[in-house]
Amino acid sequence: MSSRNPFFGERAKRYDEFFESDTGRKIMLLEKEVILELLKGEEEKELLEVGCGTGIWIKTLKEEGFKEPTGLDVSIDMLKEAKKKGLKKLVQGKGEELPFKDNAFNGSLFITSLEFIEGKKEALKEAVRVSKEFVLIAFLNRNSLMNILRLIKGVFKESVYLKGELLTKEKLLKMARLVRESTPWSLKLEKFRTTLNLSTDNFVNLKLERKLNLPTGAFAAAKFRVIKRNGANKGHRI
Repeated sequence: MSSRNPFFGERAKRYDEFFESDTGRKIMLLEKEVILELLKGEEEKELLEVGCGTGIWIKTLKEEGFKEPTGLDVSIDMLKEAKKKGLKKLVQGKGEELPFKDNAFNGSLFITSLEFIEGKKEALKEAVRVSKEFVLIAFLNRNSLMNILRLIKGVFKESVYLKGELLTKEKLLKMARLVRESTPWSLKLEKFRTTLNLSTDNFVNLKLERKLNLPTGAFAAAKFRVIKRNGANKGHRI
């Protein structure tokens, strides 16, 4: 299995630039509010971020009082940018072959990274294997105004959004069923939130977005509870 991650070289160095713009800061703020809502009470837990990129979310979680998560990414260039943020727990590797023992973490996070992993089912199974309690998947929602516009723009201008596969809630639920059918584990959806329902890359209304939680949010997050069955605590590498 291989990664579709396009964030190498100059693209890795420039990744954080969007979030430094006025619109980017608003988008990041709304996304952060969703992530923090779903991770409430998990601040002292051992967390793994699969596809951590430049470490922007690990840094954000640390600033919000979380124990520093471990970050894994396939791109050495992205990890170099993450290291510049003072992050210590960084590992180069593939989501489909996590270099960690069973139950090594309380929870695993995919924050707009699963879209860029070719072996999505394998990566999800691996995240479940190393997680005692939960898996959180925050994703770029294919059924949204913002992401439809991004895909259209990508037809005329090179775009990272065409390098991956935008997801949907239905797609995640299907993947969760496959985990149950092919492993000793189950995934139970506990929480689901969206934001950026009526926004574009050039327009964000914070007040309006905070009132909405529609299926059409460009940024969506699902928190699944990991249920171990039939002695799954014993080695079951996928």
